[in-house]
Amino acid sequence: MKYAVLVAGGTGGHINAALAVGEALKEKGYDILYLTGKRPLDYKLFKGQNVRHLTSKPLRTNNPLTLIQNILQNFISFFSIFFLYLTKRPAFIVGAGGYVCGPTLLAGFLQRVPVFIIEQNAVMGLTNKILGWISSRIFVHFSKTKGLSESLALKVRVVGNPTRKSIQPVALKAFDKKLKVLVFGGSLGATQINKVIFDILKNNPVENLSIHHQLGSGQIAPQITSTVDYKPMEYIDNIQTEYEWCDVIIARSGASTVSELAIIKKPVLIFPYPQATDNHQLFNAQIFREESDFTVEVLDPKSPHDECVQRTKDFLVKASQETLKYSQTPHSGNQTCSEILREIQDHVGIS
Repeated sequence: MKYAVLVAGGTGGHINAALAVGEALKEKGYDILYLTGKRPLDYKLFKGQNVRHLTSKPLRTNNPLTLIQNILQNFISFFSIFFLYLTKRPAFIVGAGGYVCGPTLLAGFLQRVPVFIIEQNAVMGLTNKILGWISSRIFVHFSKTKGLSESLALKVRVVGNPTRKSIQPVALKAFDKKLKVLVFGGSLGATQINKVIFDILKNNPVENLSIHHQLGSGQIAPQITSTVDYKPMEYIDNIQTEYEWCDVIIARSGASTVSELAIIKKPVLIFPYPQATDNHQLFNAQIFREESDFTVEVLDPKSPHDECVQRTKDFLVKASQETLKYSQTPHSGNQTCSEILREIQDHVGIS
């Protein structure tokens, strides 16, 4: 059986992209091995898959001693994977993000296994900046990707972001008397958004408001007397059902979230994650707004809490008054996985 390795870790965006590509490869008859790290989401989202968990560490640190320790740990992972590839050589390796991609793709490259990377954000990550030089192709989400060397331009393919098959376009529906709002902060939740929503519950700006709210792992909603029909959830297992239910969305702007929102095409208020590396969530949101034919409002990541609350209230009022713009052209569905597979197979020479 044809055999390929997919590598990702750390965030839902990275892992879901790998799972989406893996799903497409399995349909083509490939046996898939996933390589990932040992963070909570690495275990949660890869559960039930053919996966190997590695101890990998970031190279981005201001502590020289920590950097040395991290490099040594990555070398240990590198050698374990190097010997794994010797015993079972993959046809190719795809890195979908996260620092676990560093040692695992390098080990493959040194054995002349073709390696490919996916950059989902509008700002090239440190690991991908390094891996770009040894990759056969660089698949990017946005045509305007900051930090991508012009010397690598011939390797670049703008394909969008791999999205799970379960995420499908939704039909436009008539607005009823109750405004339905979906709130989530990505795979890890968002304390900033949670606090804003808790204030909205205390002082509801519109009548007939219903909120489905993903709080994040370990987060609990306070007991608040409210006129809002409020449903808190630690994690949303079936996001497609929630996308179909809602009228508008409040969310972060990680790459996975943005690619899903582009398919769903409903008005959205975006809270870019303030601590995102290289401020990539703000750039994701800004480009997403430019490319969208529906309302996309983007908050400044540095906005104080009171301003965030007021902007959210204004957004909800406009939604209740039906003054937000909805797309009139349904999304045709995400073809990114098909494009990635076609490029890889053309390069590697297998079907």
